[in-house]
This record gives sequence, structure tokens and C-alpha cells, in this order.
Amino acid sequence: MEDRFEKFIRDNREEFDFREPDPRLWKKIESGIRPRRVINWKTIVSRAAVVLIIFAASYMVHDLIENKGRILAGKRTQEKPAGQIIIPELQEAELYYSGLISEKLEEVKPILASCPGVEEELNTDMSELDSLYSSLKADLKDNVANQEVIEAIIENYRLRIAILEELLTELKPEDGMCVSKINHYEL
Repeated sequence: MEDRFEKFIRDNREEFDFREPDPRLWKKIESGIRPRRVINWKTIVSRAAVVLIIFAASYMVHDLIENKGRILAGKRTQEKPAGQIIIPELQEAELYYSGLISEKLEEVKPILASCPGVEEELNTDMSELDSLYSSLKADLKDNVANQEVIEAIIENYRLRIAILEELLTELKPEDGMCVSKINHYEL
């Protein structure tokens, strides 16, 4: 028992095929179909190898530079006099504050050139802080890596910066005045 619809289509097939689609329609359909991509494994593998080589080379260069820095740091620590304590955090803080103090001293130079009295006061204050710094360094040798001594050394640097900043705010180079209104810090 066949389906009547299937039988009708089989019997009348020729009547359905009298219309052919326009050839332009087939060209549009073909142009819309993406061509199959052929994967070239050699190209993919070669590109991946190049990426790996670049990554490995950059890692090795970074490692070499890092080790060279460690070696140079090791040479610097070996050149230090015997008994000198090396604390990385303190070294980093000393570098930072020394740079900041140098910048402030460069800003203060014009004022000091026109005000010799202020220069004497500044030199006195800085020499007192230098002697305090030396005694703190000696304490650091005796009391290895004591956090209070390290904080006192950092506070010494901050005090130097505060003195220089106050000097800059109280005596501006544009004023042309050399009246000392600077507060004296007690050490």
C-alpha cells in the first residue's frame, strides 16, 4: 500500500520538470558557498616553531640579563668593606631617598647661591643628620637588621627632605629675600 502522494509524483514527474531554474541563480548560489579550506600542516607547524623559538630566546635573554644583574650586585656586595650589612629593602630605600634629596638640593642651589647664611644653616643641619646617620649605621652593624634602626635611618632621610622642602617653600628664588624663617629641627 503505497502512499497516494508518492504515486502521484512518480506518475507526473515529467510535468514537474518542465521549468528549469535560471543559470544565474546557480552562479549566485555557487558564489555564496565557501570553498573548502585545505589545512597546510607544514605552515602551521613552522609558524608554531617560530613562535616557540622567539619565546625561548626572549626568556633566555631576560634570564641572562637578570643573572648578570645578580652577578653585578654580588660583585658590589663583595667590594663592600668587611662588616657592612646588606639589607635589600634598606638599599632600595637609600637609593630612592638619595635621589630625592639630590633633586631637592638641585632646586635649592639658586637660593643658596644668593643666601650664604641660609647655606651655613643648611650645612649645619645636614652635617648633624650625617653624624646621626653614621651612628645609626653603626647601630645597624651591632644589631643586625633591627627594624627600629632601619626605620630611624629612613626617618633621617625624610627629615632631610622635609628640611629642603621647607627651605624651598619659605624662600622662593623669585622673592630675592634672604630672611631665614626656617624652623630648626631638633635631632
